[in-house]
Amino acid sequence: MTEHITVKKIQRLRADTYPIRFALKQADAVTPLDITGYTFLLTVDLAEDPPDATNNLFQVTGTLTDPVNGVVDFFLSDTDSDQTPGDYFYDAQLKDTAGKRRTFCRGSFQFEQDITKVL
Repeated sequence: MTEHITVKKIQRLRADTYPIRFALKQADAVTPLDITGYTFLLTVDLAEDPPDATNNLFQVTGTLTDPVNGVVDFFLSDTDSDQTPGDYFYDAQLKDTAGKRRTFCRGSFQFEQDITKVL
């Protein structure tokens, strides 16, 4: 995996719960990173650089969907996804099998208003 942090904007319609998917690559940016045994956490906050976790909107633990090919999904619950439309911030971190932590992606997280309110 490369040493830089990917910056990516995530846009969601309010109340959508399909997974947020990341496919991690090795330093060559082509070869999948085997993430077997890794753990993942995605955190969404009101502030871009929060001093603590007080204003975290939610945290989601990643699910290793295809670990040999570096694929991890974050499944938002109904509560997680039912946010006031607006711009927020997130980062996604991993902990590898040696216990080392790394923020591998961060950016803005935008919730847009939906039309359908109840299914």
